[in-house]
Amino acid sequence: MVVEARDRIGGKVWTKYLDDGTPIDLGGTFLGPTQDRIYALLKELDLEITPTPIHGDSQLVYKGKYYRYADDAPDVDSQSLAGVWQTLKKLSKMSLEVPSQEPWSSPKAKEWDAISLGQFLNDPLLNLNEPTLALLRLLFISLFTVEPSEISLLYVLFQIAASGNDIELQMKVDGGADQDMLKGGMIKVAKRMREKIDAEQSNTLDSWLLLSSPVSAIAQDAVGVTVFSELAMIKAKRVVVAVPPNLASEIRYEPALPATRMELLKKMPAGRCIKFITVYDRPFWREMGMSGEVTVLDDYIQLVLDTSPPDRSVGVLMSFAFSNEAKELAELPDQERYTHVITTVTKNFGPKAAKPIYYFEHDWYQDKWTRGCHVAHLAPGVMTSYGQAIRESFARIHWATSESSPLWNGNIDGAIRAGEFVANELLAAAI
Repeated sequence: MVVEARDRIGGKVWTKYLDDGTPIDLGGTFLGPTQDRIYALLKELDLEITPTPIHGDSQLVYKGKYYRYADDAPDVDSQSLAGVWQTLKKLSKMSLEVPSQEPWSSPKAKEWDAISLGQFLNDPLLNLNEPTLALLRLLFISLFTVEPSEISLLYVLFQIAASGNDIELQMKVDGGADQDMLKGGMIKVAKRMREKIDAEQSNTLDSWLLLSSPVSAIAQDAVGVTVFSELAMIKAKRVVVAVPPNLASEIRYEPALPATRMELLKKMPAGRCIKFITVYDRPFWREMGMSGEVTVLDDYIQLVLDTSPPDRSVGVLMSFAFSNEAKELAELPDQERYTHVITTVTKNFGPKAAKPIYYFEHDWYQDKWTRGCHVAHLAPGVMTSYGQAIRESFARIHWATSESSPLWNGNIDGAIRAGEFVANELLAAAI
């Protein structure tokens, strides 16, 4: 049985639909090279991908100045760009010394876990100038949704190792982690899996799925577990906890979890990210030779991507606010926040962007059953003190979240890998 706190399936994957059926992904959206397990699942479920649209020039905005570029890099000062690439290459090289299965076992684990990414970037030996630090900050908060000062250098190196030791792979559209989208919306994965399970059930439809039923407690003894939720008390031989770590820490366990596991759960908060969607009658920016991709270093809206459907029935711009900027935007009144989003998009694409036919926003930090995204992060000292507990079962309690995956940690692919890991663990235990 699946016991779900929300009134829907999918978790951090959430697709809404326009009146004409156009999907709008408010949660996990993108896929890319080396994410083999999600692509294998899509093939098994007979689902199709579509490339994330890239048609035309991109833009970088820094201190009010717009840099339009067609190649890999904007025409900012060469010293700053060189500093960015050199720093990213240095981090990717350092990640080779971090085994993604057990990052805490790296020979330099204690040294690297003792400092934050922010301390590393501000080291005088790197001699990075202000534009370089601004570019690097945006790159990293777009990945981790928190400030570089809040995350351990070892944790960052682990994340790079978990995606093939090339941090640029996490940051690119073409050839990177944002390369593809799912036709019809990412929620189709969960829906198709639900359909398959329904078809295989010989009893009442949906008897295996209990929605709107948050779990408050899990008790276990020598023969089984008892799960207490708002709608049911369920007895089983084993239980898999597949919720964000910060939420898992609020479940009451009897007997209590080992101290290392509980401390790890408490010390794995997620960052802040708000996603905004503006929909237009067509992707008009392409008529101006623009791709829809905008990177903004000093505004609330820090990243924009074109996520229009392949049939061009409408134009869709997906905008993001991360970290401190997301926090500040969230505190604005709704109308003021909307006005700021539309004003920013209009600055980027001209007056046609001022009047979307649809507007959506979702703050994942304020989502009761998520409380942040994209992924839980670790502050300095946490990984070497508690990280080894991440996949350790506690008798009949097992764990499966994207954060527990050694590859593509925090991504949809990582979630699939975590599910496969715990399934094999259960099979090995012979239930």
